[in-house]
Amino acid sequence: MINKPIVSIFRISTVTYLLLALYYFLSKQSGGGDEALFLNDLQLILNSGWSAAIQKGISIPYMILVYPLSLLLEPYIALRLVNVFLLGGLVLYFYKVRSFTQFNFYALLFFFYSTVGYFLAGTNDALFIICLVIFLVETQAILTTSQKASLAWWGSSLAIAFFTRELIIVFVPVILLAIYFILKNKKGRLQSLLIPAAIVVLFIVLNIPSLRENHSLSYDKKLPPNAITANWVQRQYYAQLLVNEGKLANYNHPNWQQTQQYLEVNGAASLPRTIPEALIFNPKMTIKEFFKDFLFIALYGSRQLGLILAIVLLIFLKRFVKDRKFSSEVFIPTAVLTMAAVFGLIIMSFVELRWLGPVFVAAIAYFYDLIEKGKIPRLLIQANYVVITLLSWYGMYGMITKI
Repeated sequence: MINKPIVSIFRISTVTYLLLALYYFLSKQSGGGDEALFLNDLQLILNSGWSAAIQKGISIPYMILVYPLSLLLEPYIALRLVNVFLLGGLVLYFYKVRSFTQFNFYALLFFFYSTVGYFLAGTNDALFIICLVIFLVETQAILTTSQKASLAWWGSSLAIAFFTRELIIVFVPVILLAIYFILKNKKGRLQSLLIPAAIVVLFIVLNIPSLRENHSLSYDKKLPPNAITANWVQRQYYAQLLVNEGKLANYNHPNWQQTQQYLEVNGAASLPRTIPEALIFNPKMTIKEFFKDFLFIALYGSRQLGLILAIVLLIFLKRFVKDRKFSSEVFIPTAVLTMAAVFGLIIMSFVELRWLGPVFVAAIAYFYDLIEKGKIPRLLIQANYVVITLLSWYGMYGMITKI
């Protein structure tokens, strides 16, 4: 039996951490980081209308949620408040749809939420991540059921994520793997895709101004200044060159002007313009950065998940060694490993762990499900609670010193 005082301290610590995080992040000055982009997009809608904003490029699903609140509240408050509501929606999904009734699961979720912080910034990260979390968790649930299941939640969440962030392209390997497993095992009822299909049609219609003007879907864009010809791939690649030369601190980028100046001095071909070019531009550097980024994900991912990340990956390795193939029963662990490898490979500078938010939260759900099925040793569960409690205290200390 798990030690009750340890569980009680774990619960109190994570809830206190959540309350402190809500105060800390929501009271931050507005317009920091990517939040400024969404404030500008919202202002463009208010000033020039939806059609002009969509032509310029915005995250339509996120702005649809934010716009009504922005008519009543300050724009930055509306942006952040929507993300708080989205957390409430995710909690309801787990409670009502997936029947996760034990508070310990939500304590783990609150710990992650409090640690990463980006859920409480005024960006579309929360909507994108939560939609993909539901997609991943639904995939695992569909694959492990004994009969054909509804694809309504599965398809709807994927459709909304697709129109929310262009980053969805990077998740294509996992999405295709999910579709492959579901088709192979004949687990889904195709008629349940009517609602997801309707959502796709709706957002295609809403994207018409962008499709006409730009021949592409509308996404939020962090574009360089008008006079700059460099792109994000080149800026990130140049950042890693500078880090490797000791001219830039790790986890930083040169500004656009510095990147442009490097291209002007060394020529347009001195930096790769696309991700495929970057992968083969310097193969030795690509391999080196892959292993370095993968180790970074493992170490700092554990700061956000405690022992869960290691446990989930060990479960995958154990099953893979046994079956000698990718098994649908360990879809979420496979997704975690796949996305860690993908981001470790394609990102030449530092990997932002928020990109891995969908698979990390799905890993928490997968871990909890294994606990419910009695497949995780009690000693390991208890050890994870102790680790999470200590990390919560560490996180709270860091926040208190900055308030």
